[in-house]
Amino acid sequence: MSFNYDSEAQKIAPIFDLIIAAIEKFPPDGWTPQNISHTIKFNKEMKEDILNPPAQFRTAASLKITKNNILNMFQESTGKHVDYFWEQVEQNGLSAEVVRINPIEKILKKGKIANAAEHELATTVRKEGKLDDKQLSLLNEYIEKFEQKKKGRKE
Repeated sequence: MSFNYDSEAQKIAPIFDLIIAAIEKFPPDGWTPQNISHTIKFNKEMKEDILNPPAQFRTAASLKITKNNILNMFQESTGKHVDYFWEQVEQNGLSAEVVRINPIEKILKKGKIANAAEHELATTVRKEGKLDDKQLSLLNEYIEKFEQKKKGRKE
């Protein structure tokens, strides 16, 4: 089966519309109207870019990178906009194109928090109360180790 850029780009393009809808309907906490407007404009431009790219970007790798980049917020964040986005992915039959990765499972599997973004995510998820006792215990341990390591660097 050969790669057809146009057909693959058409499969990904609706994702941008779902991102825009999620941000418009449920703006992330703390976002200003400028943040919202910028994100909407950016996603409209990205959609146009993948549908009509320069020749050198008409590759499977380019589409994969773009898809990973645009989904980053929805893979590593929480909130009404994230929940709404994933509901819309399911309802619009895009589950085959967009797979949700649970970053907390990734943290638990590797046994540590690697950076500030993972730390922020872990502390947010910990407060939500969606983890079982074992997961919560491990996550608390990883958060504490990360914070101790961070304090050690500052001293």
